[in-house]
Amino acid sequence: MGRRLLVVGLALALALAPRTALAHAVLFGSDPSPDSVLVAPPASVTLTFSETVIPAGKGITVFSPSGRQVAGPGRVEGHVLTAPISATETGTYVVIWQALAADTHPSRGAFRFVVGQPSANPYLAAVSGGEIGTATPLGFVLQALARWIHFIGMALAFGIIAYQVLTRPAPRLRRLPLAGVALLIAAEPLALIAQLASLSFDGDTAIAVLASPFGRLLGLRLGVALLVWALLALESPWPVLALGGVMALIDGASAHAIPGLPGAGLSLDALHVAAMAIWVGGLAGFLFAPDGRFRPYAIGGFAVAIGSGLLLALAHLGSPSDLVSNAYGWTLLIKAAIVAIALASFSLPLLRRYFPSPSGGGQGGGRLGVAGIILVLAAVLISLPPPR
Repeated sequence: MGRRLLVVGLALALALAPRTALAHAVLFGSDPSPDSVLVAPPASVTLTFSETVIPAGKGITVFSPSGRQVAGPGRVEGHVLTAPISATETGTYVVIWQALAADTHPSRGAFRFVVGQPSANPYLAAVSGGEIGTATPLGFVLQALARWIHFIGMALAFGIIAYQVLTRPAPRLRRLPLAGVALLIAAEPLALIAQLASLSFDGDTAIAVLASPFGRLLGLRLGVALLVWALLALESPWPVLALGGVMALIDGASAHAIPGLPGAGLSLDALHVAAMAIWVGGLAGFLFAPDGRFRPYAIGGFAVAIGSGLLLALAHLGSPSDLVSNAYGWTLLIKAAIVAIALASFSLPLLRRYFPSPSGGGQGGGRLGVAGIILVLAAVLISLPPPR
């Protein structure tokens, strides 16, 4: 029965997972352009993005100098989003737009243009509202938090079970996979709130978000988490570990794609997430139930995580200068420094032929703390648009 459920879960995940696309949708240009001065109101507002987008709600909202909403529903053709305008007023207009990239990441922004002479506008404050990456500050923080909770859930739900397969079953670890499943489930409503906070809290936007690839992935992750909860009662750990691979693939479907290599971003990100879950889950397992066989297990998972992470970094950086010219690069540098610290904590004991012992709880806890910081930085990186 368990194997049949697993086959159904695998089939659904592979059939419904969306195609990967580029990274976050970035606004390349607009007509009218920001701060332009026109003689008469335009017939429409046209936005051109770095990739195909899905309008979130109305997509484009235009407010006249008096604060009246004068734009019709937005329509999209590939990378271009357009909304008709019906207005006669002179003065300052404010354009607020919001869209979803094909890789599920939200994007929003605002700008103004002038017809005749500048004037007041009740919505001018939206133009100066700061964004982090392509989201509002609150949306960005909630996105990173939801992903961090999801990563911890992956480590506890799947990494702990893998640790027991490679060492031995331990009664003290029995509750940790259940806690991991609870975190996996809790991360999804938080991710939905984060998506809306990155865009806007209204009914049209909520419907658009749930109907988008983001909503489909959210449903898949919830479905897999519930299936894992049901299969934890089985004696065999393999169905749950297989679902861990499915969850990693679903995560990869919302990853930043690698330009020119379709599917490579999904595969590498899935491998990276799976390796990190195995490594962090192993650290947690060792902390609660130490086992001398932990060392090669940890080194293997950590090595795969470093290798896949390095390939992803090289793929998303256009040049070395990108490391210090944008938030993505700086976050990557910090993550690399923390990873180097973690690597040193493994390599030095290796040189001394040291095996972690049951009395080394403090060291295990320190390594688990470093791993938690690495997962925080990984969640931040996913929430930021890469240079390419």
